[in-house]
Amino acid sequence: MENLQQPADARGVGEGSLAARYQYSPLPSARHTRLVTLHPGDFSDSDIVVDLDPIPLTPGCQPPYEAVSYRWDQEQSPLTVHVGKDRLFTIPVTCNLAIALIHLRYPDRPRHLWVDGLCIDQSDDIDKGYQVAQMGIVYCLATRVIAWLGPEGDDSTRAMKRIAWMGRQVDVDHPIWKIRPSSDCTEPAFVDEDAVIPVSAQDTLAIYHLVCREWFGRLWIRQEILACEPRAVVQCGEYQISWPVFRRGLAVLYRRRRPRWEYEGRLYNRLLLLRGFISQPPTIGLGFIRAAFGQSACSDMRDRIYALLNFLTEAEREIIGMPDYGKDFDVLFREVLWRWIDRFKCCNLISQCEPGIDHPPYMPTWTPDWSKKETFYGRYFWRGLASSQIAAVCTLSPDHKVLSLLGIPVQRITHLEPVPDIMRASTVRGIADAHRQLAPEHILDWEYHPTGVSMLEAYARIFIANTVAENSEPWAGTDPSLAEAMEIVRKLYGTEEDLASESRTLGPGDGFFQISRAILGTRQIMGTSDGYRGVAPLLAREGDIICILFGCHTPMVLRQEGVDTFRIVGECYALGLSEGEALLGPLPEGIRRVYTKDPKWGVHSYFENVKTSDRSFLDPRLSPSLVLPDFLSQLQQDPNAKLQVPVETLQRHFSGVRKFDII
Repeated sequence: MENLQQPADARGVGEGSLAARYQYSPLPSARHTRLVTLHPGDFSDSDIVVDLDPIPLTPGCQPPYEAVSYRWDQEQSPLTVHVGKDRLFTIPVTCNLAIALIHLRYPDRPRHLWVDGLCIDQSDDIDKGYQVAQMGIVYCLATRVIAWLGPEGDDSTRAMKRIAWMGRQVDVDHPIWKIRPSSDCTEPAFVDEDAVIPVSAQDTLAIYHLVCREWFGRLWIRQEILACEPRAVVQCGEYQISWPVFRRGLAVLYRRRRPRWEYEGRLYNRLLLLRGFISQPPTIGLGFIRAAFGQSACSDMRDRIYALLNFLTEAEREIIGMPDYGKDFDVLFREVLWRWIDRFKCCNLISQCEPGIDHPPYMPTWTPDWSKKETFYGRYFWRGLASSQIAAVCTLSPDHKVLSLLGIPVQRITHLEPVPDIMRASTVRGIADAHRQLAPEHILDWEYHPTGVSMLEAYARIFIANTVAENSEPWAGTDPSLAEAMEIVRKLYGTEEDLASESRTLGPGDGFFQISRAILGTRQIMGTSDGYRGVAPLLAREGDIICILFGCHTPMVLRQEGVDTFRIVGECYALGLSEGEALLGPLPEGIRRVYTKDPKWGVHSYFENVKTSDRSFLDPRLSPSLVLPDFLSQLQQDPNAKLQVPVETLQRHFSGVRKFDII
């Protein structure tokens, strides 16, 4: 792997200098930033000289500049950069930034750059807050963004060239993982989606080392590289390629079948951690940030929110407000969740709460711990409609420690079976073996689920949390139909030929197994007091309660601590409970719920008559006595609108309604 200790060409930066520490001058306004003028120098010259000048962040009013994206390395001893040609002042910078500046400066002329380590006064939380709030603008206005991966090493130029070659062979719709041959494609393997892509053992090793560089794991680089994506480049040593081409190459490496070379498994595991980055859409809601950004690193936990401002909707940016680095991260997370519930009358964000064994005792379990770094696919149960379209009914205690929610306890967990480790499975067999352990053949043949369907159908739905093609407008083409899913489960105990085919690496045609890995990984299969089956959090216990909380799209597993006091264990999926059946019963015959997405409304659902194709945004199971006239017009403006119902009406209409005080 690369060695990023201080190299010879950077070791002397600022050594022996008696210059004073540079004092940042206040900016003229909150709509200004600073610009670095990097003075020329030879590659062998270790002294770095810059000037810093304020510029307005108004389109067309600032000089042309390039923005640099790089990794921080705070653990290393800081080096110094000289400010002004007279070199009277210095600024401490990280070793990696010093190396980047040496590589990026011109030998014969100055270069204008925006670099956060120099342009933001890192010692001033107020300055930092204002600058962080407008970093998206800074990168959008740049003439180019340079992603600095580090010096050449570990055959990085070979890796860069191979990734670039693959990226030029295809066109990619990243959010839906749709890969098609480009007009310039010359390689047949990119035409057949089930073909093995041409990557040699040497390519595999070099690419593995390249994508293991720390730049890829840094949270801030997402905003930096994607804000100016068409004009962004990736540079490693002296070699540079277009970021869109590079990104397409990574998508091919992750989604297509790779040769089984020695480092293929390690490369796949690394790409697995980067999948949220590779497929990231332009806009992401707070409910999806763990899936998209969970594996990214940042030194300040508050940046789990602040580094994402440029990707959030306008409404969610308003909820977060101006970055405040004087606020503890757990307080920030809690305030954001409460303001989000209050704004949207919805508590879907609590499905992001799954306290681990290391959960801080001072942090309420209803606080989404966005600081967690773990493999999180995001395809868990966000298609659920557990409480139909009914709004959240909740209050917050004066000390902001107890969140009280209205809901109904519906089941108790009576049996749990941990899912084998499948998170990093790269072959079909790695997941199919887990399926066989969780669904023995005799259960599939003889038992029936409480919903009346066979256990074969039940497990076909449970293994993928009911994400069958019939329930969605296909946007990726990976969701299997119900018939396909049932046939796959049946073949778990099929012929020798069926079993032999499981040795293949996961590819585009294995959507059932890929979705199942996302649904089941690091979780448990559960059974309930009335015989329902589903998927429960890793730390769920027998005796925990499954509750439908008004305003929450998934059933939640709670653990009782007192008469009215509960702790959140996490979200769950239960066939026959997750689609609103516990409150309203099954959908009427001939009506199906379709999950879809569009640019105006984002992800949402509608209800369709399969015979007439008539569509409605209103859940047909809701009683007319609950639906107020203005709610129908609200749905036309926003299909995700919530129906606000008085507490007394809910208590009359549904049995078992109670308050849950979540601590």
